[in-house]
Amino acid sequence: MRTMQKCLLLPIDGSDKSLNPIGFIHRLYPDLGEVSMILCYFMPPLPPIYAEEGGPPSLIEKKKRFLATRERNSQTVFERARRALGRAGFPEHLIQDFSQERQMNVAYQACLLADVKKVDAVLVQKTVSSGLEGFLKGDPTTALLRHCIVSPIWFVDGEINPARAAICILNEDVSLRIADHAAFMLEDTATQIVILHVAKSISETVTVPADSFETELGWWMKTESGRVIRPFLVKACDIVREAGIDRKRIQVTLVPGRGNPAHEILSYCREQKIGIVALGHSEPGGVWSFLKNSVTKRILLDFKDMAVWVNQ
Repeated sequence: MRTMQKCLLLPIDGSDKSLNPIGFIHRLYPDLGEVSMILCYFMPPLPPIYAEEGGPPSLIEKKKRFLATRERNSQTVFERARRALGRAGFPEHLIQDFSQERQMNVAYQACLLADVKKVDAVLVQKTVSSGLEGFLKGDPTTALLRHCIVSPIWFVDGEINPARAAICILNEDVSLRIADHAAFMLEDTATQIVILHVAKSISETVTVPADSFETELGWWMKTESGRVIRPFLVKACDIVREAGIDRKRIQVTLVPGRGNPAHEILSYCREQKIGIVALGHSEPGGVWSFLKNSVTKRILLDFKDMAVWVNQ
């Protein structure tokens, strides 16, 4: 069965850092002919003095020179990005350019474009500079996650090994949405998938095949926390299998919860050489939702050499 093509949005600013996610995509997908890329560049805004139409001939001439220089710079940024994509093996016909004048909120502009284009994910380097600093300055969740409702965000950092991915499951629908997203994006890769849950009711890490987890974890399913999370683990496993992913690639893991879920997730993933962490994110609404929001924030601040996929 032929898989559906993936479409990614990569905001660029002319820097090497903004192009770093290309290397991750190259390692993740063996066939880049199944992936299209939209390059997004936000040009410097017009200085206020040029905002009005007309004016003295000298001012009009200066405005023309400014616009011409801005256009040349924009083309240089796109050409550099296209060369990087070409070196990674991206077919030229699957690359699109999109430029727009930068406005007050760069993150909002990129997320609006992502929603309009219906891309599968927005790629963002964890540490960025120049025109992209508005994405992640201060709190990374406040800029992108506030606006990008339709498309998940892929935060990328360092050298990432995409051989293994962890889908983090909580007892909420957003966890199932990230499972659906991860299953679709990983269906035609060789990535091994861990359905991961941090459980306070266990004392040591337990890993079992996804096909038999209800039987092998029957003792835990009878606990209060097990009964609550069971339907979500079952559904997450079903979602991944229904995407056509071989059952041998899927396992379920429970990690002991000791009060710091972000640390426990990242520690487990580092130990197991898991390069992709998929999280469902929901806006604060009550004490527990506030804590979950803090978990997302902490993971985004502390992760290294990983890709963290986050959706609403």
